[in-house]
Amino acid sequence: MLGKKWGALALTLALLLSLSILPAHAAGGIGVTIDGTRVVYDDEYGRPFVDDSGRTQVPFRLTLEVFGCTVDWDNDTRTAIAEKDGTRVEVPIGEQYLLVNGKRVVMDTTSQIINTRTYLPIRPVVEAFGASVTWDQANQLVVITTGSDLLRVHFLDVGQGDCVLIDCGETEVLIDGGTNSAGTSVVDYLAGYVDGPLDYLIATHPDADHVGGLDAVLESFEVKEVIDSGRSANTETYRDYWAAVEAEGCTISYDENRLIALSPMAALSIIETGDDWADSNDCSIVCQLTCGNVQILFTGDISQRVEQAMLPLFGDVDVLKVGHHGSASSTCAEFLSVIKPEAAVISYGLDNTYGHPSAAALQRLLGAGTAVYGTGKSGTVVLTTNGETYSFNTSQQLTLEDAGA
Repeated sequence: MLGKKWGALALTLALLLSLSILPAHAAGGIGVTIDGTRVVYDDEYGRPFVDDSGRTQVPFRLTLEVFGCTVDWDNDTRTAIAEKDGTRVEVPIGEQYLLVNGKRVVMDTTSQIINTRTYLPIRPVVEAFGASVTWDQANQLVVITTGSDLLRVHFLDVGQGDCVLIDCGETEVLIDGGTNSAGTSVVDYLAGYVDGPLDYLIATHPDADHVGGLDAVLESFEVKEVIDSGRSANTETYRDYWAAVEAEGCTISYDENRLIALSPMAALSIIETGDDWADSNDCSIVCQLTCGNVQILFTGDISQRVEQAMLPLFGDVDVLKVGHHGSASSTCAEFLSVIKPEAAVISYGLDNTYGHPSAAALQRLLGAGTAVYGTGKSGTVVLTTNGETYSFNTSQQLTLEDAGA
């Protein structure tokens, strides 16, 4: 009997020892700073380590509370939960995805429980909240930045439509507003970001999937200036939008060449590409955002004929908002060879009847070496930049398998 007791005790001790040992990569002394303040870890809370996928894992509760989140744990589903500023991130243990406001975002590693402590991969979690994450190799530091000096571009998930919010400190620009049915959700989303009046509202062209939700925005916020394409449409949706513009009593301007300063380091350029095209899509307002060394091009629904005719107006950019929801008629090879985007975002509704994004457009983008993200796959896509680097709140990229037709 005594032998059996000692055997059981030895097994228990071995199990406890195995649970208390972090992966070998933990010995490197990795640190984390949030807006310049170093997170203080110890043996009680746990310490960051690099997992077998080469990703930094951090103690869940301490890190996310310092980050400013309310944290919770669902024992039934073994899910870590963090909430901040209207964003809810759920991270199931052992799964290669997280949920951002209910939308699945794929990760290339998994969260873990070690010695009863929960560890999460830091980059995808805090990027889901719009933070910027960089790596300081010399000091072995994960550097997280959330301050107002960051500029964020929100490619809203409005289904089959377009809606983009540029949030630059106390200056906000809205480009399009999705369909009529998206109006309420757009207003609710903007409420968390608009500081006082909405500074600029840009309606790229009169199609319902771009101006449909703008009447709700105009009725809910004071808008300083509307920038319109100058094209109209004989539709109830367009008439509702234009009636709301006139009722707003704000400044109304049109898409002439113009530079709009957003901050000391950021500006939005309106690029005049012509107003006499037969198709109103081709008269879309085109604009380019520059923040320090980072450039983002927004192309509305222009087609290849405009891209090719206006090639001299364009140059290298970092990110492209893909024209016409990834239609085959946009984003031609010549255009991509000039702008050379590292990344691109396509706004589209999952399983839409138009077959967006098209296999042809995706092939051209992927063939150019562009990392492609999409609202139909990832939900709202948020780009965060400090003017030197940029990151997205999702690592989930589109492949040819995501083509609609």
